Amino acid sequence: MPHCQNCGFKWSWKDVMKLSLKSKRECQNCHKIQYISAKSNFWTTFLTSMAFLLPMNFLRTYYEISWPWIFLAIPIYIPLVSLLMPFFYKLSNTQKRFGKTVE
Repeated sequence: MPHCQNCGFKWSWKDVMKLSLKSKRECQNCHKIQYISAKSNFWTTFLTSMAFLLPMNFLRTYYEISWPWIFLAIPIYIPLVSLLMPFFYKLSNTQKRFGKTVE
């Protein structure tokens, strides 16, 4: 689980899920606003999309699994990834978009 950049407080899974939905959240310990770091946001998005696309393309090509089966896998895959993503987040004191600080 991620830690606050100001005080080192370890966030709970529930708080990190709320943070991922709202993009900013106040630390319960020091009351400073925390954001998901830009690097962390990029890598979790990249890894979750690649972790789905690569195996599905492999299965589609070599085992000739039909598209309906692949589309049925999506409702299983998305909640599973959503449950695991908070473990990979890192927090930041500033919100950055495309390398620039956003206020």
